[in-house]
Amino acid sequence: MSTADRAAHTLVIYRPSARADAALRQLAQAASESGGRITVLTLVVQESEERGCCDTRSVLWNDVSRGLAHEDLSKARLAVDDDQAVELELLPFSGRGAAKAVIREAVARGANEVVLADPRAVPLGRLELRRLHRNSPVPVRR
Repeated sequence: MSTADRAAHTLVIYRPSARADAALRQLAQAASESGGRITVLTLVVQESEERGCCDTRSVLWNDVSRGLAHEDLSKARLAVDDDQAVELELLPFSGRGAAKAVIREAVARGANEVVLADPRAVPLGRLELRRLHRNSPVPVRR
């Protein structure tokens, strides 16, 4: 099945803001009208938990980070009026690997494009944004 034969799949990198919510609503509406798909991902930093049996700081931090990211996804669900066609998921990454994680996810899901719902709100610094734009085989837009 070629890219032209299947409905467009947009991967949206989301962190709550008025701008991100407006962009997400617009993308969901367009996908609904065209039969496309939307997957909303919230990036969540995860620390290695392999430091030893007695160090619970990383485990606790990861749990808190995932909890906050789930709250972000709840806000995304509200922004699209609980549209069940919009898939919401966490995208864990470690260290400076956010761009690699987004690229890997876009390719694995067969996304046609990656959209940063609000480039100022997503947790990607300038260097990671450059890496994402430069290395992604999937078009990235803001």
